[in-house]
Amino acid sequence: MIKPGEIHIKDSKVLRALMERNYAPLLIRIVNEIADEFGVYITEAWRKSLHAGDVHSTNPGRGVDLRSWVYSERIKKEIERKINKRWEYDSNRPEKMVVQIHKVKNGVFHFHLQTHHRTRLRQL
Repeated sequence: MIKPGEIHIKDSKVLRALMERNYAPLLIRIVNEIADEFGVYITEAWRKSLHAGDVHSTNPGRGVDLRSWVYSERIKKEIERKINKRWEYDSNRPEKMVVQIHKVKNGVFHFHLQTHHRTRLRQL
């Protein structure tokens, strides 16, 4: 299990994408919020060959994927609830969320974290 404050990166390809690409300031802020409180394991950032036309291919980058199995079920739900309660992805599309857990091709679940140019801190 990952610990608060820990940051892990899947491999050198993900590291290169993180180092060479510009990312939206709000995405960076939200990833850091999760890292500080829960720790993060970043599994995907930007790869043109895989992400042409999706949120991972924008400039600045607006999406990353995080490994979910490094958290307990309780923590997974807490991350999803806290981030989506705190942040509104896009007021024009209220059904969209900043963070969601979903299944990938190999059947494993992961967190998809995304921002939009209209992502805002919610007024609580």
